[in-house]
Amino acid sequence: MNKTEAERAKRETLKTFTQVDDNIWTLVYKGSYGLDKLLEKGVPGMGGIIRYAQKHVHSSQVFLDPTAGKFGCSSFNTRTPENDVIFGRNFDYKDSLCFVVWTAPENGYRSITVTLGTFLLYGKKWQNPVKIKKPLRVMGAPYCCMDGVNEKGLAAAILEIKTKPTKQKTGKKPITTPIAIRAVLDKCKNVDEAIELMSQYDMRDLIFANYHYHFADAEGNSAIIEYVNNEMKVIRQKYDGENLKLTNYFLSEGGDNRKEMGRDRYKRIDDKLCECDHKITEQDAMKLLESCTLHYHHKWMPHMVITVWSSVYNCTKKTMTMCAGMNYENKYLFSLDKPGEVQKLS
Repeated sequence: MNKTEAERAKRETLKTFTQVDDNIWTLVYKGSYGLDKLLEKGVPGMGGIIRYAQKHVHSSQVFLDPTAGKFGCSSFNTRTPENDVIFGRNFDYKDSLCFVVWTAPENGYRSITVTLGTFLLYGKKWQNPVKIKKPLRVMGAPYCCMDGVNEKGLAAAILEIKTKPTKQKTGKKPITTPIAIRAVLDKCKNVDEAIELMSQYDMRDLIFANYHYHFADAEGNSAIIEYVNNEMKVIRQKYDGENLKLTNYFLSEGGDNRKEMGRDRYKRIDDKLCECDHKITEQDAMKLLESCTLHYHHKWMPHMVITVWSSVYNCTKKTMTMCAGMNYENKYLFSLDKPGEVQKLS
């Protein structure tokens, strides 16, 4: 964007920035975030994203916390009794705001994604992001989405594995964790295209940990991508209707699981989906996510680890139902086709 376009985009975007409750804000992103040029340039790490974002939106206020990359999480894909494809996802981290973001890139698919407030330095829930000294930090939201669904019904999520980061060096353009999810949602219409896109780049994880990726599409296909000793591994569903599940350990042979966590959550998800004959309502999917929440004091940091949000994406209808801050009394429905609108569910 040139400077005039950037100023207009910032004004129009901030007008849409709205508080839903104590945990959730919504944002309709106006203007370009320059993904094509970023991918062409290559993204070796968070520092590169920060520099690019600041230059693209003409604001030094945009800053992404490079240390906010250690989290837990759970995910699964299945169908409803009506045969809609759904994708459930818990995001586990220290207590924080979360931002629901609608984007509509000129050369890509529209999507609705969720961004962690801590990534944008909006870590304290009592802060009003619009009123603090640097409200334009929110313009960095498209560069650090953690999960989402696009207009073709492709859903995606990032989950952590507690082992050394992936640092591929095969000569391809580098890409880092959150930009990989953004690229998949902007550029891919199904799981096959997501796998192909990921294979075109050298993955450079955020610092401190390794990450794996879960994808599901509106046709009912799903896949998991992991990086074992810097080699990309793909786990595909073996038959129509199979549910893939993911927590915080390698499913691929040879992965370093010495610091694994989440086998109990994986089994809980698997048991419930088998009990329901591999079909579950969106309401029961949210209850399943609630049963997999995390809530404990961090071992060496002065904060609580909680499930910051639980989301059930409907890949067929392109909607998301969310509960945040472990408040499962407040459920909200967000639709890709209704940017900025929020429906509270009873």
